[in-house]
Amino acid sequence: MKKLKIFQLTFIALFLIFIIFFFRSVDYTKEYVVNDIEIVESFNKENDYYYFTFTYNELELDYLYESNYKRSRTFIDEITVIEDGDDFCLIPEGNTLEFIPLCMENNEAVYYKNVKESLKEQIPEEYLKEEKELNDTYQDISIYNRDYTYFLWNYNGFYYINQDEEKEIKLFDKELYNVNLITYTKDYLIIPDYDEEYTYNKFYRISIKNGTLKEYDLDRDIYFDSYYPGYEKNKLYIVDNKEEEMYELNVKNGDLEKIKPKMYQNGTWENVGIKTLINQNKTFQYDSNYSYELTDKSLYLTYQGKDIKTLIDTDITSIIRIKDHQVFYLKTDTLYVFSPLTGTKKLLNYFEWNFNNQNMIYVD
Repeated sequence: MKKLKIFQLTFIALFLIFIIFFFRSVDYTKEYVVNDIEIVESFNKENDYYYFTFTYNELELDYLYESNYKRSRTFIDEITVIEDGDDFCLIPEGNTLEFIPLCMENNEAVYYKNVKESLKEQIPEEYLKEEKELNDTYQDISIYNRDYTYFLWNYNGFYYINQDEEKEIKLFDKELYNVNLITYTKDYLIIPDYDEEYTYNKFYRISIKNGTLKEYDLDRDIYFDSYYPGYEKNKLYIVDNKEEEMYELNVKNGDLEKIKPKMYQNGTWENVGIKTLINQNKTFQYDSNYSYELTDKSLYLTYQGKDIKTLIDTDITSIIRIKDHQVFYLKTDTLYVFSPLTGTKKLLNYFEWNFNNQNMIYVD
């Protein structure tokens, strides 16, 4: 009986070891060819994504798909090629991961929904479906999409718009045109007391979820000559350039603590000199597999650590916010959001942004 019990326990242990080994994530790279197109497929276990490069006519396109590890390999079964002269789109197909068309126009990678009509009309309709836009209005602001929460500066406070409501949140009696110290944490928008002139010892906190307003007094003065390197959850970090100090502000209770200068870099903290922060305006770096940049008014997507740039849109006024895989950006007086799987969506339009849009738009 004792031998049987030992055998059973040994068998269970070996089975568990096999299961753990069989299903554990592993980095890998595999090369194969589909329809004469060279494919390099890889998995990155540290950041949980699959990455593909495609070589066609000696030109490279790439695609990143965030996913947990799967035991399968060779995810692409078929690739449809559509062409117009030297311009083309590749449409990968498989049963496990979700793919999108990948297009090359004028020897530049271009997001497929923005290619010329002669190519777009050949892309299957299932890839080109667009969500129906709303047609709401609030305070002369045209609202096309309520999937996000918007804070729009109106010179003495905010217009607050989300899925359920619109309202005005008034903060100051005077009109303010330069409010560059407004910022986010995970759950809140933070505004210093702009009724003061050189320093502030009070801040306002607005809930992103429901727009509720609270104010907190600080136990010391902070100069407006300061900046925010970033936040971690609901702790905001402040560099006071005048006093050459760094502070940690817990925005849930208003506690302010002077700390040794440090930077948050992709999940880890690193010590840094206060002069470095002040002279270089260094900011926190957050984990993301996506990187967006604005070059000569053109918006590009690159996957983190990769070289291939994909053109997303042109004639961009400014990037408003980058959050995870999404980028919010302004074109003249219209706010858009882009995500690789869903493309570009129009969100808001406000004629006032033709004349003033600096530090006026906050979106989550």
